[in-house]
Amino acid sequence: MAKRLTNRLKWRAALMEIIADKDANDRPTQTYRKKRDLLYEELGILAEEKYLSQQAKTNVVLRIKVRWDPLITEKKSAVCINDVNYNITRIFTNRTLREMELSLAYVD
Repeated sequence: MAKRLTNRLKWRAALMEIIADKDANDRPTQTYRKKRDLLYEELGILAEEKYLSQQAKTNVVLRIKVRWDPLITEKKSAVCINDVNYNITRIFTNRTLREMELSLAYVD
């Protein structure tokens, strides 16, 4: 019987919460506040996903796999890896394995 690897999530990122705020001139801005740490595994980007994201005017640069968390959303969550903030453009959940795949794009 083959040995099953149970934990490949070995890299650490920060799950950020996006908060709508105003600056000194009453212009709307987005601020990022750290919510908690996140363990992830880096996945490769598919050519089809890269093509579809460019049609939707986003550019997917990274795809990661994390543990399933229903509180992570595309609108109110972001990910910070090595002091670089990424927006979540697509979420794919696999509930049987309790995993999520997040497609990430740079913050504009």
